[in-house]
Amino acid sequence: MYESGIQTLDRSYSLLRRVIKAGQHGLSISELTDATGLSTATVYRLVRALKDLGLVRQPLSRGPVYPGPELLSWSELTRAALDKVAHMHLLDMAENLGDSFFLMIPDGFHVLCLDIADGQHPARSYTRQKGDRIPFGVGQASIAILSFMSKQEQTHILDHNEAPFLRAKGITRGLVQEAIANCRHLEVTCGVEGTDPPEFTGVAVPVFGKNQTPIAALSCCLRRSRLSDEHYERLTKSLLASARAISHNLFDPVENTR
Repeated sequence: MYESGIQTLDRSYSLLRRVIKAGQHGLSISELTDATGLSTATVYRLVRALKDLGLVRQPLSRGPVYPGPELLSWSELTRAALDKVAHMHLLDMAENLGDSFFLMIPDGFHVLCLDIADGQHPARSYTRQKGDRIPFGVGQASIAILSFMSKQEQTHILDHNEAPFLRAKGITRGLVQEAIANCRHLEVTCGVEGTDPPEFTGVAVPVFGKNQTPIAALSCCLRRSRLSDEHYERLTKSLLASARAISHNLFDPVENTR
C-alpha cells in the first residue's frame, strides 16, 4: 500500500507540473497522456482526484485541464512573499544609487510591475506605475525573465508577441534572441533598443526560484546620461546581490545561480 501510494503521488505530481507549466493554455487529456506516458484511464483518474482537491480545473468534461483555484491561491501567497522580501532591496538601491528600481513578475505574455522605488533621479519608460503590464520582449525586465525560460516557452511567447507588440516598437525577433543569449551568459541585460523611449535605458537581472526557474526580475530605469561605466558596474553588482539575497530568503537555500 505504501509503494502504491508513493507511485500515485509521483504520477499526480508529474501530471500537475505539466498542467502548471501549460498555464492559461491548458492541456488536453491526450496531451497529458503523451507527456506523462500514463494510460488514458490513469490520467482521467488522476485529473478527477486533482479536480476534487481544487488543484486543477476542467471547465468542459472532455476539454483542456488548467491550474485550479488552490494553486492560484498558493501563487498569490508566493507573490505577496516576493513583494515583501524585495521591497527593502528596492528601497536600499534607490537610496544608494539614486535611480528608479522595479520588481517585475511574469504574467502570461507580459511582465507585471509589483513594486517601484524611486531615488533622487526618478525615471520612467515603459513602466509608469505599479500594476502596469509590459509585453515580453519589450524592456529589460522582460528579457531577464524570458532568457531563463525553456526554449519552448520562449518560442510560444515570441510567436504571440512578435506581430502585435515587438514590431510596433521596432524590435526584431533576432535582436530579442541576441539579448537572450547575452543575458544567459552574463545574467544581466539592458534589453533591446526599439524606437522609444530614446532618452532612457536600464539594467535588469532575473530572480530565480528552485532549479534556476525565473520567478521575477529586478530592474532599474535611468536617463542615458547617467549610465557611465562606473555607474553600470555599481548597478549590476547591486542588482545581482539583491536578486540572490531575495532568492535565498525565499527558498533557503536556492539552487546555485552562478
